[in-house]
Amino acid sequence: MKKVILVFALTLMAFTAKAQLYVGGSIQFAGAGNGSAFFGVSPEVGYGFNQKMAVGTSLGLLFGGGGGALTIDPYFRYHFIEFGPARIFADAHFNFSTAFQGDGSSWGIGIRPGLAVDLNDHFSVVSHFMRIGYYGGGFIAGINSSLTSIFTLSPIVGVYYSF
Repeated sequence: MKKVILVFALTLMAFTAKAQLYVGGSIQFAGAGNGSAFFGVSPEVGYGFNQKMAVGTSLGLLFGGGGGALTIDPYFRYHFIEFGPARIFADAHFNFSTAFQGDGSSWGIGIRPGLAVDLNDHFSVVSHFMRIGYYGGGFIAGINSSLTSIFTLSPIVGVYYSF
């Protein structure tokens, strides 16, 4: 029995040797054409299985336009191109948002390509530059440059700390 436990422990240690936990998030601010502004904060936590794959989730609080929303956004991240300290990745994610008052709730599923740049061994800057998928009742494919509703406000740049 001791040998089985020892083999299991060594296997577990080998599997998690390259894994790492990361925390971070972003702050968003966007001005809409009608004079209202939107502000959001999205803390994030994730677990990297290796240099290519990670899972995580963000929890967003968004305010503006006379209302606000809470967003939960779990994802699976895959880094597929690496050049120097920069990596291009794609997040497959499920998004659920609920308004504090009025508009109800919304959900979406899709892919968010992005770019991660490692500043050193612990800090990195991450940017999602696009989203493609089904969000809030319709198909969306576009660059993160315009704000269509409080439910589609997404982080443009975030900072992460890896343990």
